[in-house]
Amino acid sequence: MTATERRPATTTDQSFAGGTLFARFFHASPVAMTLTRLADGLYVDVNDAYARMVGMRREELVGHTNLELAGSAPGKNAPAPTPHAPIKKNTRLRTAQGELHHVITTSQVEEWEGETYLLSMIQDLSVYKRAESALRASQTRFRLFFESMPLPVFVYDLETLQILDVNTAVVEQYGYTRQELLSLTMLDIRPKTEHAKFLDHVPNMPNEIMTFGIWPHQRKDGTILQMEVTGYALQLENRTVRLAVCQDVTAQQAVEAALRASEERHRIITEITNDVLWDMDGRTRLLRFSEGIHAVFGHKLPPTVPTTWWEEHIHPDEREAVSRDFYEAEAGPDTEWNATYRFRRKNGSYAHVLDRGRFFRDATGVAIHSFGAMVDITRQVEMREAATRAAVEERRRLARDLHDSVTQSLYSLSLMAETARRHASAGDRQATNDYVNRLGELAQHSLKEMRLLVHEMRPSLLEKEGLAEALQARLDAVERHSGIRAKLVVNIERNLPSQVQLQYYRVAEEALNNALKHAHASAVWVTIRAVADSATMEITDNGRGFDPAVASASGGLGLTSIRERMEHLGGSAEIETAPGKGTTIRVQSRMGE
Repeated sequence: MTATERRPATTTDQSFAGGTLFARFFHASPVAMTLTRLADGLYVDVNDAYARMVGMRREELVGHTNLELAGSAPGKNAPAPTPHAPIKKNTRLRTAQGELHHVITTSQVEEWEGETYLLSMIQDLSVYKRAESALRASQTRFRLFFESMPLPVFVYDLETLQILDVNTAVVEQYGYTRQELLSLTMLDIRPKTEHAKFLDHVPNMPNEIMTFGIWPHQRKDGTILQMEVTGYALQLENRTVRLAVCQDVTAQQAVEAALRASEERHRIITEITNDVLWDMDGRTRLLRFSEGIHAVFGHKLPPTVPTTWWEEHIHPDEREAVSRDFYEAEAGPDTEWNATYRFRRKNGSYAHVLDRGRFFRDATGVAIHSFGAMVDITRQVEMREAATRAAVEERRRLARDLHDSVTQSLYSLSLMAETARRHASAGDRQATNDYVNRLGELAQHSLKEMRLLVHEMRPSLLEKEGLAEALQARLDAVERHSGIRAKLVVNIERNLPSQVQLQYYRVAEEALNNALKHAHASAVWVTIRAVADSATMEITDNGRGFDPAVASASGGLGLTSIRERMEHLGGSAEIETAPGKGTTIRVQSRMGE
C-alpha cells in the first residue's frame, strides 16, 4: 500500500459515510469494499474486510491512495464513465507487508451531493492462483511419481475395463509397448481361465484402498506372473476409474511352495522317526524341539525353550563336559558336533542318547543356526552292557571249567602215571596194567573236555551263519570227534529273530554238554522247527538219564539256566527223562523278540 498524500475528509465524505442503510451494508459486507473520490483517487472509506486484506487499520487507509489500484479508475483523458455501469478489471494490490496479490475489482461510479465517487469491490485471486499453481505442480509430481514407481501401475475404466494409462514398470514387466497396452483391457492381461473370476470380483471391489490378494497375470509371451494387487477407485474426468498397483510375487510364491513342501517333508520325517529333531537360533539362544521330545522322553514343551533347559536335563555327572563341548564347537570353526550322554526323562529316569548337530555360519564365521537330532540309544547301550557282562561271565565260566575239569583231569593223570610207575618199579604187572588202562580212559575224557572248551572259546558262527550252521559246527567239532553219533534236523520256514537264535543256541549247548559230560551218551539228535509264529527245538540223547525231581531240587545240570532263558523269551521248557531212559529237552517260544 502506497500513500501518496493525506487529505482531510470533507463534510460530504463524512455525510456519505454516515449511518445510512448503505453505510451499514458497506461496513458489514464480508467482501472487501472501498469508496474513493474519482477526482484524486483517495480513500474516502474502506470496510473491515478490505482492511484485513491489506493488513492495515481503517484509520490508516482513509485519505491514502493505493497506486496499484489507481488503474481501477478511468484516466484523465478517458471518457467519463457512465454512472452505475460496472467496471471490471484484473490488477494487483500491495499489502502492508509488501506482498502483491492478484485481485479482480468490480467498480461503479456513484454521485453524492455533487461529488463523483468510485465504489469498488475487490476479490483476492491469489488463493486461486496458488491453488492453480499447486495443481499444476501436483500433476507434475504425480506424473513423475507414477513413472518412477518400481511396481507396475494400471489406471483403467471401471465400467469398460479399458486400460487408460500405465507406467514404465508395466511395459518392462509385461512385455508390451505402451501403445499396445492402451489398446487392451484388464481381461487381456489375465489367463482366460481367470476371466470369469475377475468379472465376478469387479462389482464387489470397495472404493477405498485395499489389497485384493494374489492374482495370476499373463505377459505378452504367455508367461504367468503371480501379482499381489492393491487398488482403489477415483473420479477422473467425470468417470470412475481404478488405480491398481501390482507387486510380482512369483519368485516368493515359488520359494513359499518349496518351503511348504520342505516343511511337509520335515513334518512327515518328524512323525515317522523316533529321533528328537532340534534347532537353535544362535542369536536368541532359543531351542525348538520336534514332537519326538514328548513321544520319546515325555516332555510337553512350549514352542521354544532356552538352552539352559537342555543343560539342566543332562545327567549331573556329564552336564559340564557335554555343554562345554557343544559351546566350544559352536564358537569355533567346526561345522559338526556329536556326543553321547544321559538325558533326563519326564519321569526322572535317564535315557542314553546320541546327539548330533550341524552349525550354519554367516560370512564372518558366527554360528547363526544349529540343527540336530537326539537318538535314544538306551536299548543298544543296555544290550552292549549285557553282552559285556555275558562275555565276562563266560570267561569266568571257562576259567571254572578249566579248573574243575581239565586242571583236575591233568592232576589226576599225573597221579595215576606216578602210581603206575611205582607199581611197574615194584614188578606188579597187574596193578600197573590197571592204572595204565585207567590212565587211558582219563586221558580220553580230558580230550573231550579240551575239545569242548576249545570250541566254546572260538569266535561263534551264530552271528555270521545263524543257528542251524552254528549247531552243525558244534556237533562236528565236539560230539563226532568224541565218538558220539550226532544228527541235526532243521525245518525253518522263516528267519528266527537274533535273540531267539542266541537263547536257543545256549540251551542246545547246555543240553549237549550234559549229554557229553554226565549222560555218557553214544548218540544225540537235535531238531529245530520254525513254522508260522512259533519256534520249537528238541535235544535228545540215549544216555543214562536222571531223576528230574532230584536235579531240579539241586539246581544241577544247568536246568535252571535253561528255564530262565526261555522265560526271558516268554517261552517254555520241558524235560522228559528217567534213569536209564535217556533225556529229551524241548523248548518253545513265539518268533517275536
